[in-house]
Amino acid sequence: MNSLILIWQVACFLAGASLIWMLTLIALRLIRTRREGIFQRRRDTITDAMSRILWDETGAAVIDNKRLWKSQMVPEVFLGFVALVRGEERERLIDRLIGNDVDDQFRRLLHHRRKSVRFAAVEALAYFPGLSTARSVDALIENTKAADIRIAGMRTLVSIGSYPLVPDVMAELSHPNASARRLQSVLSGLALHRLQDLLEYLQRPGISDTERACLLEALGASTDYSVLATLQAALQDEAPTIRAAALEGLADLAHPDAAPAIALCLRDSDWNVRAAAIRALRESAGYAYASEISGLLSDPVWLVQFESAQALVDMGAPGRNLLESSARGPDESVSRTASLALAELGFAGERP
Repeated sequence: MNSLILIWQVACFLAGASLIWMLTLIALRLIRTRREGIFQRRRDTITDAMSRILWDETGAAVIDNKRLWKSQMVPEVFLGFVALVRGEERERLIDRLIGNDVDDQFRRLLHHRRKSVRFAAVEALAYFPGLSTARSVDALIENTKAADIRIAGMRTLVSIGSYPLVPDVMAELSHPNASARRLQSVLSGLALHRLQDLLEYLQRPGISDTERACLLEALGASTDYSVLATLQAALQDEAPTIRAAALEGLADLAHPDAAPAIALCLRDSDWNVRAAAIRALRESAGYAYASEISGLLSDPVWLVQFESAQALVDMGAPGRNLLESSARGPDESVSRTASLALAELGFAGERP
């Protein structure tokens, strides 16, 4: 009898706990839905206010609700809104927001406790150049521990023409969990406006292969053909990462005289280098090396096959002819890759 009572009590407890848990989940869902509705209405209100400021013909429109514009959501909404306007309209919007001190609010949000708000604010400030913005972003970079915010701050400094020092940018690679890829946009901007600083750092003794690779890849963004010799020399380096990075730089530079040196890398022992060589030839040589590229449809590494097929697709009729020939060939792997590329073009690659 006592056992039956105990079982009954446990069953009642479990049923009550389940009911409480279910009601809690429902309540949390309702609260979340309500909050999302409030946030969406606030976003819509901010967007409508920006639209009124932008399209006011008199230019006298002002922000009447100052409290609304102190919201932590304003930078996020601004980034979405400004992406939709271009040219004179964007300039007019930014000028009128500056007239209403919205940029001051963005600079204040750089000290917000939430990381996502600071990130949105520092990205939004890229549209508001000036000494005040440069000082605020410099202070954020110096004081924050979050690498992604520091890099976003450097991107903003490049955008507003207050370029960070190359050693400071490269120092980011020494931090734990550093991502060279995230630095490339910063280095590309420096290559365009501070090329000599990058070249001087590249000549420093003792810099790591990671640093060299980042710098070589960024050089192509300079659009300065004087870097051609530096990139071509790096193709002879022993490290595959350096050779691949130099090829990425040559792809961005798109100098036609680089094609012969790039073509030699199609036979490189490292598959990353072969794939990078295909991409670089696609940008700099048109279909002049189509035959050599089609030969890599039989490469043992699938990604190299893919890059080869994609390059032939981009070459138009000459590349399509080579793909059709490969699709009818006896090699099953080559035939499959060529057929998939032809299917992307809307053609059927049929084997006999």
